[in-house]
Amino acid sequence: MKKYSVIFALSIFLQTYAALAAKVSLVKNNKILILLEGESTSPGSEFFIINAQGKKVAIVKITQVKGDRAIAEIVKGTARPGYSLQAHGGTTSTNASSASSGDNYYDRKLNQKIHNGNSWGIIGGYLMNSMAVQTSSITTNMTGTGFGALGFYDYAISPSITLRAIGGLETYGVAGSNSSTSPGTSCTTNCDLKISYLSLYGYGRWNFTQGNYKSWIGVGSGYLYPMSSPTSSVFTSGQLGANQIFVFSAGMDIRLNNKNYIPISLEYGLFPTTATVKANIIYLRAGYAWNL
Repeated sequence: MKKYSVIFALSIFLQTYAALAAKVSLVKNNKILILLEGESTSPGSEFFIINAQGKKVAIVKITQVKGDRAIAEIVKGTARPGYSLQAHGGTTSTNASSASSGDNYYDRKLNQKIHNGNSWGIIGGYLMNSMAVQTSSITTNMTGTGFGALGFYDYAISPSITLRAIGGLETYGVAGSNSSTSPGTSCTTNCDLKISYLSLYGYGRWNFTQGNYKSWIGVGSGYLYPMSSPTSSVFTSGQLGANQIFVFSAGMDIRLNNKNYIPISLEYGLFPTTATVKANIIYLRAGYAWNL
């Protein structure tokens, strides 16, 4: 009986030692750096992260191996430098040690080659427009659609907070009907507005999930500058100029690989209301992006 107790205690000791032998060297933007010392691993391998109390606090997946170092993505939980690694199956397949001061430059250079939270991309938009124009005692309700072709840049303040800037061209069109001629307009049964804008938007995003399907919500504003002479039977040319719009959005970044993802979003834009005009836009946007 004593023999079995010794063997059991020894196995527990060896498992604990193995779990604590591998260390997280660097954590940045949902990624960790592992130093490999003669051990091999490959993209797709999963590991537990073990804290100082011996508890499993995260799961990570290897995404890149370069020389004696590996990059892993945090799938779930939280990792910190000094935490231990243990293979998902319960044994270690890497033997990582803490980074020395001489490794700092290499760590920074390697980190620049993976996703640091910033990205850029191209995006297309489908606009569903609505406008109500009040002239005298008559309200003209108009609806229509438009399209947009834009580029964007995301700057990550943290894994959870991102600033997004968007710029490009958008077309805006609405049309409706009116039973009588309104003072100040030339439309009778057919009323419309068509205009092309240089659109510039900026807003903040809260990324409330991570991983392959990053979900987010955001809020911001935009400025729309006319790029063409508008055609309208409702407004005169002097009444149309640059407009501000407030945007509320929700979306998801669908990861294709470590370098690329597909951004999709549903957004609601609200123009400042005046005594005569109320207008809004619902945007459907999708595109293709590159991590930096």
